[in-house]
Amino acid sequence: MTHKIYIPLIICFIGSMGSAQITNIDSVATSKVQHFNFDQMKSDTIGVGITRKWFHGEKGQMTIFNLEKAAHIPWHKHPNEQITYIISGKVKIKTIMDGKEEFVIVSGGEVIVFPENVPHEFWAMEPTVDLDVHVPVRQDWLSNDLPEYLKDTNKKQ
Repeated sequence: MTHKIYIPLIICFIGSMGSAQITNIDSVATSKVQHFNFDQMKSDTIGVGITRKWFHGEKGQMTIFNLEKAAHIPWHKHPNEQITYIISGKVKIKTIMDGKEEFVIVSGGEVIVFPENVPHEFWAMEPTVDLDVHVPVRQDWLSNDLPEYLKDTNKKQ
């Protein structure tokens, strides 16, 4: 008897989920869909050997960095989670792991995730293409001014 009660309830629940999903599509139709093409974007030079192309949505942003060998992104932190995927190349990263400074090598095909407010620093060990996702949007990138930590990278060393 127990089985006869539960089977119709499961079928009824699955059926109602399907119709709920269809009606929810109408509620998201008012969100603005954006479409970007990295190949058509202008690169910004933000430091010696560092260019970026980036865009943002309402809640997050995506950036492609091209780093020449020996390019350096100084020690910094921000109130955003950062997911870094090294598409090609290799970087040495200094960050805080388990309460102490550590160095990590991240190569093409690998990902490193920095929680909000965790300091980090990058050195390109070879020409590198780096795809970063930040959530939420980096407010310090919305103006035309470089963040303080990047200003020194524009000076030849």
